Amino acid sequence: MLKAYVGVASQYGLAVLQPERDDTLCLVERCVRTGGWHVGFWAVLGDAEADSVQTLFRNGYPREALLMLDRCAKDMGCILPSDQQHSTLH
Repeated sequence: MLKAYVGVASQYGLAVLQPERDDTLCLVERCVRTGGWHVGFWAVLGDAEADSVQTLFRNGYPREALLMLDRCAKDMGCILPSDQQHSTLH
């Protein structure tokens, strides 16, 4: 099943990936506003792909998690900073 996720990417790779909800959107906004080089994004992923991305991230592979996210997302785009256009995130 496809689901919407929001997250944060940094120069090190994936920093946050959560199912899209009001509270997770606030988390993304806080991370982008207070972090150094961070980009907030949305992505549409299947359950298996999201599990794989989150497993890589939890096991200490943030760059690989971001690369996998970029490869397997059905759709993706930037949400913060607001002056960013639709783009890949690495």
